[in-house]
Amino acid sequence: MSIVTNILINHSSLEGAVFKEAVDLALVCAAFDQQVNLIFLDAGINNLITGQSASILNDKNHVDIIKGLEFYDIDNVYLEKESLDKTCLKTEDLLPSVQLKNTAEINKLNLKANHLVVF
Repeated sequence: MSIVTNILINHSSLEGAVFKEAVDLALVCAAFDQQVNLIFLDAGINNLITGQSASILNDKNHVDIIKGLEFYDIDNVYLEKESLDKTCLKTEDLLPSVQLKNTAEINKLNLKANHLVVF
């Protein structure tokens, strides 16, 4: 039986090191053969907007980091539909690999998870 860890990201990378810490945790969990579900909601969806420049953060482009997660067997990247609906963003503005889920579907994922970490 696989251990499932859900990592909820509800902060933008502009709000400090929270995004980087969430990704670091995801990588550690994946290294120990855990299934990782990254779930973006609220301000966290800003991390998924394509065409952003990382120069303002003096860091790596977080969109590229998310794209690279598949090499660590982190394939489940979700976006809460209701959070998207609160913005003027469209799915075309975001990474195409992100899967849209409504709040009820995310709640089901959270109930099935062994660990739930909120950033």
